[in-house]
Amino acid sequence: MYLEEVNLNFIQPCTTDSLRIRIQGLFSKDISDIFPYLNSYLNSAMYNKKSNTIAFNKEHKIITMYSDRVNISKLLNETEAFEVLDYLKDIINEVDSKRKEIEPSFELKKLPSPLEIYNCLPKLNCKKCGKATCLAFATNLIHGDINMKKCLHLYEKGNEANMQKIEDIVLMLGYEI
Repeated sequence: MYLEEVNLNFIQPCTTDSLRIRIQGLFSKDISDIFPYLNSYLNSAMYNKKSNTIAFNKEHKIITMYSDRVNISKLLNETEAFEVLDYLKDIINEVDSKRKEIEPSFELKKLPSPLEIYNCLPKLNCKKCGKATCLAFATNLIHGDINMKKCLHLYEKGNEANMQKIEDIVLMLGYEI
């Protein structure tokens, strides 16, 4: 068996949905060598070689795997958290058992466009984030060169839906919130 266990490390409320939780699980070993195979095997996976992560959606959940851990957001409860950790262990072991049949893919399947992020921003070009324009901020965010928390106006009342959309994109890219 490739991966023996995935242990729950912590549970916290989701940052943008108070009715859901987010968790972190720890892998019993470094799994980064299987990422290119998971990238081929999972249709919605996004492998980011630069950050050494693979992220994908499973129903409403956002799953981001690192070499030694996994972060999962938008879980309904602790029971669902354990179910998803078991699912991940099973899928990782299944992919490992089929390595000879799977062509590894090292490509990032699809980066969102800067305009996709820009359309969710307040578009004030205030420069408080350190960038000249909101479009420059969006471009830097996609490449992992800036944290979404640098956009202070995004966290103002009334921007919750847009903040959620950007957070989902950032998590899918494998970056920290």
